[in-house]
Amino acid sequence: MSIGSNEKTADHLMNLVVTRNGDVPNFALLLGSGASATSGVRTAQDMIEEWRSLLYNHSGSTYSYPAWVATQDWFKHEDEYSLLFETVCDQPSQRRVYVEECVKDGHPNWGYVYLTNLLSSRFFDVVFTTNFDDLINEACYLYSDGLRPIVAAHDSAVQGIRVTARRPKIIKLHGDFLYDNIKNTLAELDTLEANTKRKLRQFAQEYGLVVAGYSGRDRSVMDTLDLLLRDEENFEQGVYWCLRRGDSLSARLQSLVRRDRVYLVEVDGFDEFMAELHRAAQLALPKPIARPFDIARDRTRLFVNVDAPLKSHPVISAHIRDVLGSINSHSPEIPLPLAAIRLSAMGEFNAAIPIWESAYNEDPDDPSIAYGYGEALADSGEYDKLVEFLQKAPVLAHNKTYLLLRAGRNQEVIDLATEVLTDLSAGRTKPDQAAIARINRAIAFKRMGFTDQMMDDVAFLEQHTDRSESNIRAGIAALKGDKEEMFLALKEAMHKTISAEQLRTFPVFEDYQDDPDFLKFANAAEGA
Repeated sequence: MSIGSNEKTADHLMNLVVTRNGDVPNFALLLGSGASATSGVRTAQDMIEEWRSLLYNHSGSTYSYPAWVATQDWFKHEDEYSLLFETVCDQPSQRRVYVEECVKDGHPNWGYVYLTNLLSSRFFDVVFTTNFDDLINEACYLYSDGLRPIVAAHDSAVQGIRVTARRPKIIKLHGDFLYDNIKNTLAELDTLEANTKRKLRQFAQEYGLVVAGYSGRDRSVMDTLDLLLRDEENFEQGVYWCLRRGDSLSARLQSLVRRDRVYLVEVDGFDEFMAELHRAAQLALPKPIARPFDIARDRTRLFVNVDAPLKSHPVISAHIRDVLGSINSHSPEIPLPLAAIRLSAMGEFNAAIPIWESAYNEDPDDPSIAYGYGEALADSGEYDKLVEFLQKAPVLAHNKTYLLLRAGRNQEVIDLATEVLTDLSAGRTKPDQAAIARINRAIAFKRMGFTDQMMDDVAFLEQHTDRSESNIRAGIAALKGDKEEMFLALKEAMHKTISAEQLRTFPVFEDYQDDPDFLKFANAAEGA
């Protein structure tokens, strides 16, 4: 991200949000698909990657995928999402079915926990979103004590929303997957509908705007924002656009930031920014999260198989430790997965295993619980039982390659990872899942002495890994034996995408467990 005098720090923005007159918010919030990425909803970029691969497979081209995709008119076009969606799905009904599939497994993650509490405490009271999912409303139901927002999922419903209404307001700029009005194609995204545009203008006269998880590529929203910013009475508090470190600016966003009152803010991600804003607001965790044994069992998903970047974040990890530390694992009130997670976190793997097994038997179709059980078996060294379990368990394939790697089943890792990479070409696997499978396959190749094959995978990862993906870069350097680069990448990754305990357990670092420099680094990380 290249920015100049309009750059502001996250701390600066958080101070503006929490410093308010009474309980009157200073800002509205605009969320894009990046806000839902860790909640199991596919992002726009995930969809683009899938459609590119699908069209390549259908093309019959003899060129390699990188060579072919680079020649396509839509490749990296500002409207690539819309152009590809209309090419792959001809009719609105087909697009609606596709969107339903993309959002069906979504479950609001930590960022939505914090956002719900910020809405309850009126640090925000209106959220505009380009997303089709219902995660904000679902989070309010799961993670609050009776917070019920007003949701406008189509243009006709927007008209009746009052700016002064005390209840939180959620305005869906592109519709909702539950309705037939979702907007995806170039023509559909060309302009916002009249009532929505008028309502956005009303809120612009009362609030500033914080944007998160949104690339700013569709014309309808960006043209409206640009028009509103021409009037000095709109967004008097400013527009603060949060971008993840390393993200580039879309052409439309580059144009918008030339306007007065528009600022760019670097953040680690939506969940992390919400966590830090929640801390800056000096809010306690809401009761449904702080006392998870008082709520329904499905809320324990927050603690099962937490993504490494979130588990490593200091605020999120501290809250996870605080909640787990307050729990009596043997209480009959505690959901089984939560009791098992607590014992695993304390290193009591032998005690955790029978509880994980009971949790799995209670819900054998939950991939997160199955993975937690498998990881506990690996941590306790019960590799034969682990391999037998993985034959029937619903663990996602890329995660299976990791568990099989820990069990020393190298050929099985190679075979399964190859299937995952084949599924990527067919659009059935996400790129980040494929990257995990590929690096695990490279480790298996190395163990078996297949150096050339390992280096082929390493070369591919080097070519396709973004500079910001420090965890993958650390793994690549470890496989190449480049200690200097490995430590540089690890310093960036620690407590963001890699935790101290993972330095001890990740197979990619297995050759360094007796290395004095590595041990010194790991010990320092554990003490941080």
